[in-house]
Amino acid sequence: MNFPSRNKALAIAAISAVLAVSTALTTTDAMAANTLLELFRQKSQPPAEAAPPPAAARAPRAPRAAAPAQPRAAARQPAATIKRVIVKGPQVYDYKPDTLVRVDFSKLDMQMTSATEGGTDRPQVDAITSGMPPLPQKASSSNETNVFAAAIEHLKTTDVHAKKEIADAIVDFYSTHQKFLWSAGLDVAPQAKDVAALFARAGEEALDPEEYAVIIPADSFDKADEQDRLQKLADFEIFLTARALRYAIDAGEGRIAANRLSELHDLPRNRVKPREVLEKLAASDNPSAYLASFHPQSKWYADLKKSLAEIEGQENNVQVRIAPDTLIHPGDESPEIANVVALILKKAPADYLEKYQTVLTEHEGGTVYDAALVAAIKDYQRQAGKAPDGVIGRNTIATLQGESVAVKRDRILYAMERLRWLPRDFGRRYVFVNQPAYQAQYFAQGQEKLAMNVVVGSPRHQTYFFYDKIQTVVFNPSWGVPRSIILNEMMPRILRDPGYLERNGYEVYTSGGKRVPSRSVNWSRVAADGGGVGIRQIPSPSNALGELKILFPNSHAIYMHDTPAKSYFKRDMRALSHGCIRLERPRDMAAAVLDVPVESLTKYFGKNERGVKVPERIPVYIAYFTAWPDAATGKIRYYDDVYERDAHLAKAMEKTRTSRLANS
Repeated sequence: MNFPSRNKALAIAAISAVLAVSTALTTTDAMAANTLLELFRQKSQPPAEAAPPPAAARAPRAPRAAAPAQPRAAARQPAATIKRVIVKGPQVYDYKPDTLVRVDFSKLDMQMTSATEGGTDRPQVDAITSGMPPLPQKASSSNETNVFAAAIEHLKTTDVHAKKEIADAIVDFYSTHQKFLWSAGLDVAPQAKDVAALFARAGEEALDPEEYAVIIPADSFDKADEQDRLQKLADFEIFLTARALRYAIDAGEGRIAANRLSELHDLPRNRVKPREVLEKLAASDNPSAYLASFHPQSKWYADLKKSLAEIEGQENNVQVRIAPDTLIHPGDESPEIANVVALILKKAPADYLEKYQTVLTEHEGGTVYDAALVAAIKDYQRQAGKAPDGVIGRNTIATLQGESVAVKRDRILYAMERLRWLPRDFGRRYVFVNQPAYQAQYFAQGQEKLAMNVVVGSPRHQTYFFYDKIQTVVFNPSWGVPRSIILNEMMPRILRDPGYLERNGYEVYTSGGKRVPSRSVNWSRVAADGGGVGIRQIPSPSNALGELKILFPNSHAIYMHDTPAKSYFKRDMRALSHGCIRLERPRDMAAAVLDVPVESLTKYFGKNERGVKVPERIPVYIAYFTAWPDAATGKIRYYDDVYERDAHLAKAMEKTRTSRLANS
């Protein structure tokens, strides 16, 4: 461009501002749009992913374009180099376990800290666990204080390692209280043995008992060697306290810090405060029960724990196998029909078997896939979350034969760990989206009121694991197209056909928010520079967001919405979007979160975009569980690890175990 110097400077400044706005749009709409093929279909099948419209879309219209105008007669713009936006795949981190440090009592000074012991003005710590009342304070005896004073020098030689916040809490607690929790005089307290027994049963809670194991000093000892006894009690005291805090944190919020696994985890931590836990342990007459209370108390956790107990010890043996590559269509004859029926009789839920017992019994040992059995198979497929097409192929066979007992056990372990990352109480009303199940559910008063299929992010554009609160339902939404979609997917079509945008319901805006005709924009320059204009799809039945979207504002620009691409809900594998969640029955979900009848939504549909606040903000959990209980029966359902997150979690758990045992 041959501008005078002043004009050139102004042009550079304008382009910089445009790029800044364009970058902001990308952040807001990072999870928007669909595949290239969908984007360039006719209005009957527009792009099926979407994002909130840019602010520019609401600005007043104006006749001027952001870039130099072209002759109005031009039907095609010259070929141009397109500045592509690089969209990186999901970033998985090299998981780093907590660094463990020595619990250091070297600076403990009995003289300095004794004044704080026994005071009546010590603040009472509120319960840190949902629904847990404050525990009564336990009176201490002078004997406890005397034993602690005699063991001071022995505490300074203990060799116990814990993560820093635990180590600091322990030193602070004993410096202040100057008494042992786990001994009575020179004897080990019964409560200490109860806690050690709790740790030994940690496997029942999907935890590793070795990571909490302690050696209890023998009841008998040489009374003539009191110093040796004091050393053993001091070592045991600090070791058990450190393991108790580890157990409380692991049970209350998980062994693994989820956000260290990948950028796709956004889950708060540090709900369990070590100093507060120690205060409660000191006050409790039943510390083992108190520590056990940190585990999730929900129905979901109870079902998972029960299933873990049932699966332990089962032989990894499947007695009935269907031949590989079996494919049976309705009306076919196949010797594998007998095996299919045998597996259904063995594994199907009780309510299903009650409904189809006669049909299945009639087909035992049979070979003909007739209409009656096809109907039964379709219903089985439907209950298993598969496409009910009646074809017995790879997906149906995999569902019937299932996975090995070892894999199922591991998936239950992963589920119990992931459940600890979420709040203890999901709420009175909430929405739960399980990505591997491709399902969204709405719960009220602990009961499932609504369930539907969903489409989630593709493996390259994965949906995050996080939770938030639903605030708004937007009817007749517009869609602000992200810069990455404009350049990477739409630009080739725009360059070939400048009228494409307006014919298909898109509007073009300058960086200042002024609407301009798409034919007046120098798209070659936009393609080369990577910015200059914004594109918005106006509300319409063929809009990428369909007729509504449900917002729970978050930094990932993820929300739930309608879609014109209804055929996707019939697929078995529905990880197909750019990250947002497409709802099979959006009106039903909107009515549920608004707490109104579906029929009452009719008045909101039309041409104009309109947002309606929910009467109360409802928690929404965008979760990832490859094993999860059925809401009605509690039976564990297993799902494909579509994002391969189980493997990353398994590695993190093994690294944590190795680090902890190396410092035991």
